Amino acid sequence: MLDLRKRPSLGSDQRAVGRSSVNCTTEGGGVCVITPAGEFEGEAAQAVREVLEAVAHSTARKTIIDCTRIAFTDSALLHVLLDARPAHRMILAGPLPRQLDVLLTRTGTTHLFVIADDLTAAHCL
Repeated sequence: MLDLRKRPSLGSDQRAVGRSSVNCTTEGGGVCVITPAGEFEGEAAQAVREVLEAVAHSTARKTIIDCTRIAFTDSALLHVLLDARPAHRMILAGPLPRQLDVLLTRTGTTHLFVIADDLTAAHCL
């Protein structure tokens, strides 16, 4: 598991699962940017959960999920994001992939997330 408490204030880690990867970059000011890339269902979604759990135990004050590289997702990733909400000041940075946008809309969970137009806007929130 990724343990950000043992990392310097600036750093980057990446974890790969099948056709997916999760990159986590800790930036100055306590901002953590998590970038899932690829297809996220089952085990790949659990990799995102592990990274979010590590970030929750770090000194990060804001967690940005850069959603722009998600090629496919199902409800597994949505559950991971919903479960992580209480432990994070989380922002989803878009533009959201169509499939994730539809998933949030159809499940009525869009209002539960702060969604920024892009990564730059997410940093300003």
